[in-house]
Amino acid sequence: MRMMVLAAWAALVAAGASMAAPTGGEQVQQVIRRLDLTSFPNSVGPRRLPGKATFADYGFVRIRKAGRGASLFREDESWMMRFDVISAGPRFLRLCFRDKGLARPGDASAPSYNATSALLVSMSRKGLWTARQVKAGFANCKNDPAAV
Repeated sequence: MRMMVLAAWAALVAAGASMAAPTGGEQVQQVIRRLDLTSFPNSVGPRRLPGKATFADYGFVRIRKAGRGASLFREDESWMMRFDVISAGPRFLRLCFRDKGLARPGDASAPSYNATSALLVSMSRKGLWTARQVKAGFANCKNDPAAV
């Protein structure tokens, strides 16, 4: 009986480990590679294309990692998206996501787009992290403009 209990416990531990969310820098790297930008409101909405979903698909190829997050820029540095991993569970991540148009040298006016979103993300069957905006936000990340 004792052997069966130990075997069952070992199986549960092994199953839990395989379902665990990635940790630390691995979380950041997975979000960079697999966040589905089409799954939540952001600036790529007006230019969504079939088969495109990730930062790289939409031209965000310059990456600066910092701590538990990263800033991603379009090649011409006209736009920036940034995220910070606030917390993680076995099947989800909480992100603070920032989306901002940037002034390029020589431009007469700066873009006015500047938004922050509190996101709850989970892994989809397609292997992408899909997100939904949390209306109330998080203690350390409030939606701006407010979620409707």
